Amino acid sequence: MDVFGEAQGMDKFSLNVFFLCLCAMTCLHCFADDLDDFLQDAGPSKDSLLIDLEQATGANFEVVDDLVRQEDFIEDLTFKPPRYKPPRAFTSPEPYTAQLKTGSILINLKTKKGFKVTKPLIVKAKEVISGSQRVFILDKKGESRYETLTRNAVNIEPTVSLNPKINPNLVYGDKNRFSSIDTEKKFSHFLSYHFESVRTDYYSTIFRGDKQSASSNTVGTKSYFLTDFYFQVGVNIHYNFGFWDDPTLGTLTFQGLYFGPSIMRSFWQKDESRWNLHISAFKSLLHESEKAPDRHSYSTIGLQGEIEKEFKTGYGPYTLGLSYRWSRSSVKETSEFLRNEALKGQVTAFGVYASYRFNWNL
Repeated sequence: MDVFGEAQGMDKFSLNVFFLCLCAMTCLHCFADDLDDFLQDAGPSKDSLLIDLEQATGANFEVVDDLVRQEDFIEDLTFKPPRYKPPRAFTSPEPYTAQLKTGSILINLKTKKGFKVTKPLIVKAKEVISGSQRVFILDKKGESRYETLTRNAVNIEPTVSLNPKINPNLVYGDKNRFSSIDTEKKFSHFLSYHFESVRTDYYSTIFRGDKQSASSNTVGTKSYFLTDFYFQVGVNIHYNFGFWDDPTLGTLTFQGLYFGPSIMRSFWQKDESRWNLHISAFKSLLHESEKAPDRHSYSTIGLQGEIEKEFKTGYGPYTLGLSYRWSRSSVKETSEFLRNEALKGQVTAFGVYASYRFNWNL
């Protein structure tokens, strides 16, 4: 009664608020009691609603668990990797023919210095990458040497490709309906005479003399088959004879006939003269020395080099030259007993010569 008595002193609005708070507290107390009963394993209240999924959906979860435990079922569900796709290859842009605009700035890739183009130039250009704003300018070797903006190098490759691939320096005439083959063979021959000084150490050893040099003469010929090769190939044959007067033994003589291959190279050729170089190898067909009553026969091989200058005259081409000959000999037959050191030896000769050349065709 006291409460209501106090409420009579309140205004109408405060009284309504008081009753609303009282009702809210009563509802919260009832809801808290039901929640405590559910959590204390006393089982849900009779008014609670629980849904059984197996009964509601008809699904059998035990069957699904059995399938997961089977290996065959797991293998069927194995994830398949995606199909292999090769990576896209990077392709370098192809060079193209370009015209550099006047005023373009070129940067040297090595020195980093800039150059200004004062007139239009035709060059080979290559983009840094496809669609890039800068291009490389290539040199004659096809290597990148300068760099500039792409807009400075106007691509004129489509225009250049329209030009015909014809050499303007060549004259194209009608084909010959008739033809012939030149079967003529050309030969060149040299007839020469040599005057030589010979080192005769070998002969002196054989005859046990004192003099170490002698004079000799050689006549010979060289024949070449003329071709367009760098040098001409042929054969040589020459006959050599000489003597020397030894203060102890008197006069001794020697002679030899030699044959072998030869090559010739002409150089420094002018209208009236030219230089020739000859290199010959030879083997003896006959080589012997004599001091009565002793006589020796030898087997000899050697090399000979000749350099000459050829002059054209009204009587044909003549040559003057120098020669050097080296040979190695061994005794084949002898009329006396020789010591071992005399059985083999070498002979050298240096000389001057003159020759006459003539050609003939076959």
